[in-house]
Amino acid sequence: MKIPIKLVLPIVIGGICTLAWAQEPKPESNQTAPAAKARQPGATVRAEAQSVAVVTVAPAANTNDYNPSTDRVEAVACTKNLEKINAAVEAYRKDNHDVPNWLSDLVPKYLADTNVLICPVTTRTGLQSAFGVLDPKIHSSYLYEFTPTDIPEVVKGAWRGPKMTMREWKRQQMKLAGKEVPLVRCLLHEPALNLSVGGKVYESPVYWELNFTNSTISLEDFSPHS
Repeated sequence: MKIPIKLVLPIVIGGICTLAWAQEPKPESNQTAPAAKARQPGATVRAEAQSVAVVTVAPAANTNDYNPSTDRVEAVACTKNLEKINAAVEAYRKDNHDVPNWLSDLVPKYLADTNVLICPVTTRTGLQSAFGVLDPKIHSSYLYEFTPTDIPEVVKGAWRGPKMTMREWKRQQMKLAGKEVPLVRCLLHEPALNLSVGGKVYESPVYWELNFTNSTISLEDFSPHS
């Protein structure tokens, strides 16, 4: 499998992380994370969401250019938001024995203050993440990775494999990265911010999987597979 460096993306569905890339020359599987100022995958991407079977409200259109902030103050404030989102997810999981389908499922019982779902970069610029599907029921800056929706075809252009849901794929990736797999992502920063399944907030390239490749685990291993 090859992973594109430059991407053109007509439609993105399903969560998140979800990244959706069109085919171009791609890095080798032993690629290391790019430097902070290097062009990240998707620098020219435009994304647009469409409705899917399990969603009764069509997700909002997503057509922003990829122009992440390098401001550390904004990154710190966004990290605090992600920590509050994690607390809400944990409370939801305690009651429902699983993660929510969307971040909007947390509102209002588990997350009364919806401002927590707005990254400070969005507050400053009005922009939302350039990649992935936006929540269909509430205004949010964040990409939720565990939606029970099929992996979109445009995503499978970069991550080849059998048909499965985003949630199934992310749980499959957990066999490699454990609870470090992102549950929620914010791609409005460079480096990107990730809230892991285990409740940890960490930085990564756009391809978070690069943080976990080594001599025995390649980027290709994170692809959907039977």
